[in-house]
Amino acid sequence: MFEYLKRKVKKVQKDYWFHWNKEKQNKKISKFKKKLKNCGANLQLFGEVEVVNPSNVSIGDDCKLNNRVLINARSIVEIGNDVTLSYGVKIISTGYDVENWVATGEKKHIENTPIYIGNHCWIGADAIVLPGVRINGEYVVVAAGAVVTKDVNESKVIVAGNPANIIKKLE
Repeated sequence: MFEYLKRKVKKVQKDYWFHWNKEKQNKKISKFKKKLKNCGANLQLFGEVEVVNPSNVSIGDDCKLNNRVLINARSIVEIGNDVTLSYGVKIISTGYDVENWVATGEKKHIENTPIYIGNHCWIGADAIVLPGVRINGEYVVVAAGAVVTKDVNESKVIVAGNPANIIKKLE
């Protein structure tokens, strides 16, 4: 039992050390940034972030991507400056053309459905941003668990729900 606890403590210490080891974090971020189309200064990564088709992704300055973020960039994904993607956020720029599937039985991907997230936005835990969505406003908060299916054109608002709608204006 004592050996088991010692191993657990060492693992926690190792994980803690890695998180606060600037050299290792900088290498991880540098490697991540090289895969992207564009990436600004001061990117912070917390945990594992998965990007499908990273050459279609642009990220601005001072952004934070947290553990279990998924960016599926079959189409272009642009993320502005000072954007936080919280735990488990999913940005999905593709899907099936349902009308074509019903008509022909063929599952064909929707093409040319870029996603844009403006400056100073916070996408809450487990929120989903679907194909073709533009968050044009600044200081937009997407509540945890929200599913954003249409554009958000206003600034300083909170959107929540499935589908996401403006629930509060911030001043």
